[in-house]
Amino acid sequence: MKTANRLSICFALALFLLLPLSTLAQWNKKPYTEWSEKEAAKLLEDSPWSQKQTFTDTSKSASTTTSRGSSQTTIADVINVNFQIRFFTAKPVRQAISRVMELQQKGEMPDQMAARLKALATADFPDYIIITVTCDGDRASNMLQQARSVLQKISTATIKNSTYLVTKEGRRVFLQEYQPPRNDGLGARFVFPRLVDGNPFITPEGGELLFHAELGGDSTLNSTIANSDVARNGFTLNMRYKIKDMMVDGKLEY
Repeated sequence: MKTANRLSICFALALFLLLPLSTLAQWNKKPYTEWSEKEAAKLLEDSPWSQKQTFTDTSKSASTTTSRGSSQTTIADVINVNFQIRFFTAKPVRQAISRVMELQQKGEMPDQMAARLKALATADFPDYIIITVTCDGDRASNMLQQARSVLQKISTATIKNSTYLVTKEGRRVFLQEYQPPRNDGLGARFVFPRLVDGNPFITPEGGELLFHAELGGDSTLNSTIANSDVARNGFTLNMRYKIKDMMVDGKLEY
């Protein structure tokens, strides 16, 4: 009986580990116009082109002592701020954005809007790599306020020397332009040149790619945010992407 239970547990665990991969793989098996909202949202949240970096503030957590003398942190007092980092110029990302917006209209989309969404999903970006960054939190907090304020206040001049893409081989390209968030919900834009010395900066043989951005602190919030290290130094984004996973139908999408 114990052996049977162990086999059932192992099977369930294996199924759990495989489920996210099989769910994610659905977008690559059919046209984006047939994706479900769940499939499109999954691509925008966790995919080869979109990853999340979380900053955690535990400074307001309550520390309690158990009867055995060990301390515990009250989970309810932990604050998380998430930065969603996406390759906007990767066609699957724009297709997912277009598909989500289409499905949310529930078949009542004006022809002009439908044409714009189709153009968004199919456009080419031969000159630029655009990475978008949005931020949200599990609840309202000073850290979330600071994160949003920083994205609005930084500029190309203040971060261009500390924001770059770098390959596993050490090739690096620095930020060309920064655009703060607009009212379109897409987030801040980090613009990089697609070509370096006339050649594509990212190639299928590149292995791994790192996006690095040092977003400065906001001194106006230093007196209110509990996490003084974040208030003083800001948020440093470091997100790695596997280039081989960014291939679609034999083409590198980024």
